[in-house]
Amino acid sequence: MNNDDIAAVLEETADLIELTDGNPYRARAFRRAGRALGDLDEAVTDRLKSGTLTDVEGIGDGMADHVTDIAQSGTFALHDELLNAIPPGLLDVLRVNGLGTKRTRRLWNELGIASLDELEDAAESDRITGLSGFGDKTQQNILDNVRRLRSYESQWRYAEAWNAVQPVLRALRTHDATTRAEPTGPLRRALETVERVDLLVATERPDALAAWARETLPSDVEHTDDRLTGTLPEGLPLRVHLASPDRFGTAWWRTTGSPEHCAALEEQTGSPGRHAEESTLFDAAGCSFIPPELREHRGELAAATNDTLPALLTTEDLRGSLHNHSTYSDGADSLRDMAEAARRRGLDYFGICDHSQSLRIASGLSPDEVRQQQEEIEQINREYAENDVDFRVFGGIESDILRDGSLDYEDEVLSSFDFVVASVHTGFSMTEAEATERVSRAIRNPYTRVLGHPTGRLLLSREGYPLDHERIIETCAEENVAIELNANPYRLDLDWRWVREATDRGVLISINPDAHATDELDYVRWGVAVARKGWLSPDQCLNAKSRSAFVSWLANPDA
Repeated sequence: MNNDDIAAVLEETADLIELTDGNPYRARAFRRAGRALGDLDEAVTDRLKSGTLTDVEGIGDGMADHVTDIAQSGTFALHDELLNAIPPGLLDVLRVNGLGTKRTRRLWNELGIASLDELEDAAESDRITGLSGFGDKTQQNILDNVRRLRSYESQWRYAEAWNAVQPVLRALRTHDATTRAEPTGPLRRALETVERVDLLVATERPDALAAWARETLPSDVEHTDDRLTGTLPEGLPLRVHLASPDRFGTAWWRTTGSPEHCAALEEQTGSPGRHAEESTLFDAAGCSFIPPELREHRGELAAATNDTLPALLTTEDLRGSLHNHSTYSDGADSLRDMAEAARRRGLDYFGICDHSQSLRIASGLSPDEVRQQQEEIEQINREYAENDVDFRVFGGIESDILRDGSLDYEDEVLSSFDFVVASVHTGFSMTEAEATERVSRAIRNPYTRVLGHPTGRLLLSREGYPLDHERIIETCAEENVAIELNANPYRLDLDWRWVREATDRGVLISINPDAHATDELDYVRWGVAVARKGWLSPDQCLNAKSRSAFVSWLANPDA
């Protein structure tokens, strides 16, 4: 088990203690231990082997014994006892956004609710409002969140689905019955969430691949003339489309595009016929090649016919990485290590944007800590200059947008940053009008240069607050404020569907990893993939600018 798996068992144990009305101090101890192991840089199993796990704050001898059991078997005695003490569906109830352990326990003890079905039935029959503290609005929120959770159960985040299918894709590519194997479907189009993964295989021996799939996949495999269907070990549905090599291009186009895209091309040109490559299919249709991310029937066919498709952004176009965190706030790696990791990736500049003072849960920086960090930035940049290293660290901040729309420092502190990313982190219960006014006021602050993760959404977990996107984009255009497309695979926020409208109004998009560790700098690949769906080109991306152009942009906020 990895660190996150072990930490999850410990934190679930804390939930179980609270659900069963156990000792709150004991629950806190397990939760603290889970967080400590989740934040640990080295593997817990390595610490166990070296006998140094108890050197971690919050891990005593007893907790280390529990961790040893978890690492060996996936659980431990107390965890099993507590699980046996609650109905099996109660943890599903706990997963409903907005409940928490106290409310879940009350619903269980006072209404006998111990499953999602029972919770949904109680909300629909207006029984939850009978509990003190549970009004009509709370009941409706519970019902909405139960239904949202159910819809999420059949969805996977793009990055998770992509990573899950790679072992199967590699195995197919090396199979002697395979001529070619590629991703297709919504995964190839880089949709932010998918219900299944699709692959396309060119083969003359489909029966051999079917036999391989039956031996390899953990579920029953169905084989028809043109596809295999099964399930990956992680539980993600898999569909393997089969095509002869001479029609691979046609099959790849048909299985990649949305139904609307495919229907539009066939209406314009007729059936595409047999093609071994997609490029010849588009040539025959009289249009330029349409990148797979664009095949959503949003004007791409007309643009391809008129040869006006943009040259889309790639990760190689990015020159800088903005909005990153370090150990000054809630990051896992030092400022210097983060900057060096960005430099090793071939970038020309790096922006540090640790959390601001009001976000105490993320160790936001006090004004004194801001000055300390800025002194370190100056020292690092001096060292780069003295050693003829062509690289620069920019000192920014991720300033909380407070409830009234103001930023999280006095102007004297705000003016000391190279740039400010303004983001909402608390107070999500807003109407669209309230959220739009709050964010718009922050955009109009003269120190704001980038609007961070505009809706605060967490894919398959939290919808985010509602926004009037058109008004927000218009305000950003008026104030020359860039909009972030946060590349964290749990966010991918700004939604790609609004990227094109923003760029049409001259608003720059910043593809930010929001990295809290050096390896998370690579999150930009997911952000670039979905930004391409929004037709984003290099000249429309803030951190695709050269360092000198970025400096000029910072120096001319009114341009």
